[in-house]
Amino acid sequence: MIKARIRGIYSQSLTRIMLQNHFEMVQPTPEVARRFGLPYRAEIPDVDIWDRSDLQGIVAIAYESILRKLTDVLRRRLGWVITRTPRVAKSSIYKGVVIGRDDKTGYTRVNIGPIIGLLPEFSPERGRSIMVQVKAHDYGRKAPVLSSNITIPGKAAVLLPDPVVRLSTKIKGQKERGSLLAIGRKLRVHTEPWGILWRTAATRLTDEELYNEIENLLDTAQKIEDSFNQIAETGLLFEGTSNADIEFPAEVKEALDKTRAKIRPTIQHHHFYKSAGYASLVDFAEMMIEDRPNDREYVRSKLEKVIGRDMPKVEDPINIVHTKLDGRCIVLSKGRVVDSNNNAFLIRRQFRHTTRKLKMTPESVDGVVVPRDEGDYSITRVVPGSMILITDYYSRENKHKGTYVNINTGVEVYPSNGSVPSTIRYVDLEIDVVAPKRGQTRIIDQHLLKRAVQRGFITEEMADLARAKAKAEYRRLVSNVKSIA
Repeated sequence: MIKARIRGIYSQSLTRIMLQNHFEMVQPTPEVARRFGLPYRAEIPDVDIWDRSDLQGIVAIAYESILRKLTDVLRRRLGWVITRTPRVAKSSIYKGVVIGRDDKTGYTRVNIGPIIGLLPEFSPERGRSIMVQVKAHDYGRKAPVLSSNITIPGKAAVLLPDPVVRLSTKIKGQKERGSLLAIGRKLRVHTEPWGILWRTAATRLTDEELYNEIENLLDTAQKIEDSFNQIAETGLLFEGTSNADIEFPAEVKEALDKTRAKIRPTIQHHHFYKSAGYASLVDFAEMMIEDRPNDREYVRSKLEKVIGRDMPKVEDPINIVHTKLDGRCIVLSKGRVVDSNNNAFLIRRQFRHTTRKLKMTPESVDGVVVPRDEGDYSITRVVPGSMILITDYYSRENKHKGTYVNINTGVEVYPSNGSVPSTIRYVDLEIDVVAPKRGQTRIIDQHLLKRAVQRGFITEEMADLARAKAKAEYRRLVSNVKSIA
């Protein structure tokens, strides 16, 4: 059984799903322990899960095999889960071969087998074999950053390349700090040339368990050295833990709401409201409903009325956050709400030109001047929950230049928080449909969608749904052109 520790706004729904799929919960919060009748277990987790900083999903840290199982379970139960993992895990140790200097960064390029890494420390001769460790993985980077200063991480301790004894800064108690330092100094006599760093998990272990932890790590260090000498060229010597960035778009939040509703009274859009910053208000409303179930609709209406005050209105500024499948967040040019009715918004944005957006000219190259049409603007129709954003582009003389249909996860409209305007948010599914006024209507960027499946960001089933949506929009646009003609 895989041991999991979960924290954050998704903890109750995820706990239910994971318990039903042969995970064990350790170190549960008091609320989760009470809801599920779980005993408190102080064991070290195999997978640690907590909220992303923007509350749009979770971060999970574990070995790659465990992350694959977690991802499979979440996708099977929740559908549109978007997962981003590095191609090589942080702390993994490889036998690499130096292949030369990187002209852009000045670092040494090292072939470690699955990918080329960058070593900033020194530049040994080309073709030399070297042991390196991943210090910063390739998530959001073109290449992982490597180090030749090897550490051997365990669950409760880390072997360091320097002859020292150190403690995690998270260990605050003077008694625990003193005890661990004393044990570390005794062990240092036998760990040469390695030093010891005690992790927070060490505070929960007995002296005997701590001794065993260090013995196991020393055995691991020796196996790594032996493997380095036995492998002919490049290869993995030690698997580190990976960080999985798991995004929950609108469709997943809705599925999580339904799961949580089986545990306790849950307001519709519970997880969306919490990710929007209304956690305390939602908790209060659901406590009221639990105590007074007959007043459910009254409480829900009052909650929606309070949140509705912060939703975008005509003439309000509004941001559009265009999130890519690889995790990049692109804030589009700021717009303004020009109309709002039937839960839909029309947003106007101003541009310097729209020719490239409608793919009517090739991509720019050095030395080529691309004509710019000053004063172009767009009108985007936004429907919360919709898998498409339809944008019509116009010249400053109000002549229609074309239509661009973005295929995406369900659109979410986040309310203003006073200092920041309301925000439209979705995850772009790469594939789009363009219909220039003077040109051919076509589906574009299908290769980017295929690449996203290959990288494991989304499943083939999700890609098929995106393709089907794009084809439906293509047929609609072509039909409209024919009817006008």
